[in-house]
Amino acid sequence: VVILQHPRERDVPINTARIAPLCLPEAELHVGLDWTRLPCADDPARPPILLYPDKDAIDVEERPPAGPVTLVVVDGTWSQARTLVRRSPALAALPRYAFRPRAPSDYRIRREPHETYVSTIEALVAVLGVLEGDPERMAALLEPFRAMVDAQLAYARTSTGTRHQTARRERHERPPRV
Repeated sequence: VVILQHPRERDVPINTARIAPLCLPEAELHVGLDWTRLPCADDPARPPILLYPDKDAIDVEERPPAGPVTLVVVDGTWSQARTLVRRSPALAALPRYAFRPRAPSDYRIRREPHETYVSTIEALVAVLGVLEGDPERMAALLEPFRAMVDAQLAYARTSTGTRHQTARRERHERPPRV
C-alpha cells in the first residue's frame, strides 16, 4: 500500500491515512503535490493500481487485478485528491479501481460529498479485504479509526466551539473602534 497525501491533509488531526502505516508494516505514506515519479513504480512483480472512484474505474470486487499489486491511494479532501490525480500524468495513467461500500461511512466528524464515499482507512479496509480474499482480516484496522472518531465526538460535546466559532464570537464581542 502506498498512500500519496496532499500536504494540506498532513497536519489535519482527524486525517485517517496516518493509521494505515501504523497498522500495516509495509504501507508507505508520502506527502507531496508532484507525483511525476511514483514511489512504487519500480516493482514489476507488484504493478501499481490506483484506488480512485470515477466512471471508468474497474469494480475491484467484480474484476480484481490478477496477481499481487501495489495499491496506490490518494489522500486528502475529495477536491485535493481530484487535483492530485488530474495534475499527475503518472497517477492518471494507472489502472483505476473502485468499490461499493457495504455501509455508510463511520467517519461522523467530517461530511462526505456523497453517501457512498468513505474515509481513506475505510476504503483501504474494504479493498484490501477483497484483494487479500479475507475481508474480516482487515476489520481490525477500523478499531483505531473508530476510537479516533469517538474521541473527537466526545471532545466536541464538551468543547465550547471550534476555533473559527470562537474567533467569530470574539470578533463580534469587541468594543467598537473609536
